[in-house]
Amino acid sequence: MEIPKEVLQKKILVVDDASSMRKLTKAILREGGFSHVFEAEDGQAALTLMKKMKVNLVVCDWNMPIMSGMDLFLAIKDDPDLTGMPFIMLTSASEGSNVKEAIVAGITAYMIKPYKPIDLIKKVVSKLV
Repeated sequence: MEIPKEVLQKKILVVDDASSMRKLTKAILREGGFSHVFEAEDGQAALTLMKKMKVNLVVCDWNMPIMSGMDLFLAIKDDPDLTGMPFIMLTSASEGSNVKEAIVAGITAYMIKPYKPIDLIKKVVSKLV
């Protein structure tokens, strides 16, 4: 898959309370050619980081302590400096109600874990071009 150099330079924030999932997602993105991949262990830490550094896309787990992925998305949506941020929700929950809730809230993409690495790369690229 050919990815434009300017897309590979975008800053991606991976948010997941499971350290192993953060590391795996970061590794997949770096293997795909993305060099600016950052991480946060929960939504609150993600918001703090996003206030200090401009991020181009968030890849976030749904179920996390302190601040869930949905709560993070809603906080981003309500912040005039962050609103419109591409947001990919990752979750192991495949219930239709979660998908519907994500769509109604305005989440730009939703992926069920486990996912194929190429599917994540394609989804990220599609949200950054």
